[in-house]
Amino acid sequence: MTKNEFLARLAEELDRKKVADAADIISEYEQHFAFKMADGFSEEEIAAKLGDPVAHAAQFESSAADPSSASSSRGGRDGRGGRKAVTVIGLCFADLFAGIFFVLLMAWEVIMIAFSLACAAIAVCLLGKLNIYSLIPPMPYWCAAILGLAIAALSVLAAVGSVYFAAFVRQLMRSYGRFHHNAIAAASGKAVLPSLAIHPQLAPKANRRLRTIALIALIIFVVFTILGMIVAMISSG
Repeated sequence: MTKNEFLARLAEELDRKKVADAADIISEYEQHFAFKMADGFSEEEIAAKLGDPVAHAAQFESSAADPSSASSSRGGRDGRGGRKAVTVIGLCFADLFAGIFFVLLMAWEVIMIAFSLACAAIAVCLLGKLNIYSLIPPMPYWCAAILGLAIAALSVLAAVGSVYFAAFVRQLMRSYGRFHHNAIAAASGKAVLPSLAIHPQLAPKANRRLRTIALIALIIFVVFTILGMIVAMISSG
């Protein structure tokens, strides 16, 4: 079953069951397909792992139930209300620690970006024969140029790492948000949505380009760092 076939069957079942938020549900499943396809899975593999779309649509049938029939199960609603209250309280504590964790991750992202910019500034100074406030030790220009290229490659490597880490933090927050939603939905007796992976979700073409850039930058950094150290030692006698 392809992606379009799965979503069409799911949409048909949701419409037949008169689920109010069918469009949002379809959108969530479309994102699930997009994320898995970015990881290299085929549409058929993703659909096979999800299973029967009819069964997925049946999970949301309770949310479309007639209010008159729901009024006859007040005791069940009270029980679900108690479970939902306990779940919400537990999630509040989890959100506190998760919030601190996400703040630390974003702080590390800022540090990575600052490190990349600092390396770029040092590379410009070395290649442009700039020595602001005499912060860089004096050295022959050809030696400074080699080390400048190495540090420029390190700047690019750090920049690529920053992009990957930002994508990781974003996906981690999305995954936690989905867990949050599913926890409340399960406590309320509603259907849950597919969980999201925590690893970065990038388009295949962008992912390949970033990996290529990172590999080239790493090779340049290692080669020119070693070469620069050899040249510096020979120059200093």
